[in-house]
Order: sequence, then C-alpha cells, then structure tokens
Amino acid sequence: SRLCELLGFDHCPYAVIKRRTSLISVCPGFVADNEEIITADQIVASEQKANDVSEYEHYICILEDHGIENARQHMEETFITDYLLMNTDRHLRNFGVIRKVETLEWGRTVPVFDTGQSMFCGVPTDRLPYKNVTGKLFSNTSKDFETYPRLIRTLQTID
Repeated sequence: SRLCELLGFDHCPYAVIKRRTSLISVCPGFVADNEEIITADQIVASEQKANDVSEYEHYICILEDHGIENARQHMEETFITDYLLMNTDRHLRNFGVIRKVETLEWGRTVPVFDTGQSMFCGVPTDRLPYKNVTGKLFSNTSKDFETYPRLIRTLQTID
C-alpha cells in the first residue's frame, strides 16, 4: 500500500491489525453495491485472440475497445508494483474491470490489490532465491521478473 501511495498508483490500501494472537491484513471494499468485478480471465476469454498477439496486448485491446481509460497505464503500474515487491501471484483473477450491475457498463480498472505473495513471504531467510525469480503474469506461471521492465513503456516517467 505504501509503495503504491508513494508512486501515486491507484490501489486498495491495506493495513495490518492484530486479532487475538494473529496478524491480519485488512482493506476496505473497492466495489460499490451496484458494481461488480469482471476478472481478467473472464475478459481474456470473452474474445478470440489472434495468434500473433500476446495475451497482454489482447487484454489491453479489449479494455480499450470497451472505453476503459488508461488501461495500459494501469497495467504498467501493476507490473511495476509486482516487479518492485516481487509479487509472485498476479494471476488472471487478481486484476480486471469494475462494471455497473444494472447496465453492465464497464467503468474502470480494478485498483492494484492482493500483493500478499510478495517479498518471499513464508520463505526462510536461508532459502531466499536471489537469481531466476519468477512470478505469475497472465497465463505464464513462471514469468522471469527480469523481463517485467520490458513490458513497461512508461518506465522513464516514474520517479
């Protein structure tokens, strides 16, 4: 949350609270009562992808065709967040679009959320991987983090 806040990225703010003897990650809802999330897996499957188009570009084209403003920018902000935090779990149900329930009108991208599998959580210090680290990105379940910056066209605009 703090990283996204510092970078000015649209995100769901998380906090950690103590409940009895456990630490719990909590966040406010980011979908109103009259809204719902369409996940990226639903979006990608909604239209036939051409063989010469990446899954990422296919997704961006669908969003732009539905009038989602700044779709590419938001995805790049998500990639930057995942890259910096080494989030290993950005699968197709961890991003998408928010739409109106009554009209089915697509409104905006889902803010960056669910970065809980970041920074090698749950990995003992003596087993931390320092090379060849991978994460999930679209259907690629072992995307090399070193390739993430190549997906980001606006990297030079980030302070």
